[in-house]
Amino acid sequence: CFDHVDIENHYSSPEIHTGRSMNIEAGRHPVVEQCLNGEPFVANDTVMDLKSRHFMLLTGPNMGGKSTYMRQVAWMVWLSHTGCFVPAEQARIPLTKRIFTRVGAGDELASGRSTFMVEMMETAAILNQLEPRSLVIVDEIGRGTSTWDGLAIAWAVAEKLIDADDVLTLFATHYPALTELPYAFEPAFNASLTVREWNGQVIFLHRVVDDAAYCSYCFSLASLAGLPPFVVRLLRC
Repeated sequence: CFDHVDIENHYSSPEIHTGRSMNIEAGRHPVVEQCLNGEPFVANDTVMDLKSRHFMLLTGPNMGGKSTYMRQVAWMVWLSHTGCFVPAEQARIPLTKRIFTRVGAGDELASGRSTFMVEMMETAAILNQLEPRSLVIVDEIGRGTSTWDGLAIAWAVAEKLIDADDVLTLFATHYPALTELPYAFEPAFNASLTVREWNGQVIFLHRVVDDAAYCSYCFSLASLAGLPPFVVRLLRC
């Protein structure tokens, strides 16, 4: 079965090692690339280290590909530990004991838990169970409360993850203030998904670069989603 997946989808054999570095060349999402109807999937590299470069702060616009990129890294780590081939040109994966994720937004109203409570409970579960050689995927945090409260929560959680011993973290956010973290903490670094503007349209390039994004393109996305022009003009004001 693994051989069939490898041949049909052009996967490669990963290397699991007891060191601390992660190096993925031209990684792809194994599910998303199957849904593109023949269009090429934009592959991306990932270079991290459990000691010196272990906290990626990922910024960029919605629809830019942040969630896809982070989840494909988690897929790569999980698949390699099952003995499967991985969707990448080459992958060196450090031995990983646990994978934690905090993604999406959902409530549990029947249990009396709001969206924000579920988000906080998931975050608490991660922070309380962290151990060396863990991979953590955080796709937005602090969205279910006021802006400044949410930013404070996101910053505090980020600091905790930066201080964690032998933990790789990919942390996506729309709070531009968090891009200052790498200037205060050496193991942290900024990354973002690139976009281009052409004739008033936003073009998503889905390419990950080592730099912070300084524009969310929310007005363009609001227009793309179908908000009336009058509303979009008011947003820009």
